Amino acid sequence: MLGKYKEILEKSRKRVLGLADDVLKAFELTISAFESKEIEKATEARKMLKDAHERNSKIDNEIIKTLALFSPEARDLRVVIAHLKIASELTRISDYVRTYAKNVKMSISGDFELAGLSEDIKAFNHSTYKSLQAAVDAVRAESEEELEKIYRSVNVEVSKCDDIYSILEQNLVQELCITPESARDFLDFHKALRKVERISDRSLNIVKLAYFAQKGGKLKL
Repeated sequence: MLGKYKEILEKSRKRVLGLADDVLKAFELTISAFESKEIEKATEARKMLKDAHERNSKIDNEIIKTLALFSPEARDLRVVIAHLKIASELTRISDYVRTYAKNVKMSISGDFELAGLSEDIKAFNHSTYKSLQAAVDAVRAESEEELEKIYRSVNVEVSKCDDIYSILEQNLVQELCITPESARDFLDFHKALRKVERISDRSLNIVKLAYFAQKGGKLKL
């Protein structure tokens, strides 16, 4: 019975890690698409995550079955609950990445110009990527010491993302005033960037969940 339980738990962990790796890779492709103006990369990023909700459902079902059959307690219960919630956070992030990839494609093929914002967007993208990388590392982490280090680093990146986003938002408004004929395009891209900003917040949530699974305590998101 114990062997079967461990097997199911490991399967759900692998599924969570697989989803995490694909979300990170898709975001990396989207960033690369923005910088290189290669629309195919943004298309590939969207394709990678098209079944994210289906994968999340499989994880949910596996975990619900685990809870029903084995009634895990203490640390095992924390791990199972953490997997459930981390998968949900990753699925929401996948939605944000797909939206951003769609808007990157539109910016590449469209007539409106983002050159004046390019450096700020690059800095924003890379800081957000570091947050997401930290979240994926946290899911893999096996020690409290490692998780504490990740937690400190992700907090720095979340704060950095917030600061860059504030500047970026102001600059977007200025660009919109200069080229009002492209207002719709700028507003759409602004909405996409707002979703990217949420990636760092949800990445922090994932790190907290990983820490909760390892250490316990009161879970606050």
